[in-house]
Amino acid sequence: MLVSKGNRKIGNDTLIINITSARDCQSKALGLCKIQDICYAMKAERQYPAVLPYRRRQMMYWTTHTADQIAADFRIEINRKSKDPIKYIRVSEAGDFRNQSDVVKLFKIAELLADTGVKIYGYTARVDLDYNNAPLNLALQGSGFKVQPTDIVCPGNCRTCSMCKYNNGLNIKVINH
Repeated sequence: MLVSKGNRKIGNDTLIINITSARDCQSKALGLCKIQDICYAMKAERQYPAVLPYRRRQMMYWTTHTADQIAADFRIEINRKSKDPIKYIRVSEAGDFRNQSDVVKLFKIAELLADTGVKIYGYTARVDLDYNNAPLNLALQGSGFKVQPTDIVCPGNCRTCSMCKYNNGLNIKVINH
């Protein structure tokens, strides 16, 4: 399975899978992304030559496997013995949903993994897609939508904060990094 286990920012209790690369981001192509000029994911694809091909392989995996197959592969990773048990799945640290079918697939994966106790989360600028009836173990944060006004600022360290990992209706302002 093409997943990463954590990184310096989010910790090793999180699996990461990308639906697309930053270069192939549908939100950028549609003009929906408000941070194109400072995209963190694009920076990694420019800076490290192996990142873009890896993310494109993840996109191919996502495209060619069913929700049932992906959920089964996640379950294997979740059940793998480790000093850092998996608590979260981060969807699309790069890119965004390509279409409504990606949203439907993610909803199905979340439903299939509901019994594991793992929380699935991600961010999207796709204001044009339907996120109604999301499973309870899935939190999708909208970039500039799906929020209620607050003044919460992202602390910049996902290891000590979990505000984005749950459906809490917060408008979390993310600092540039």
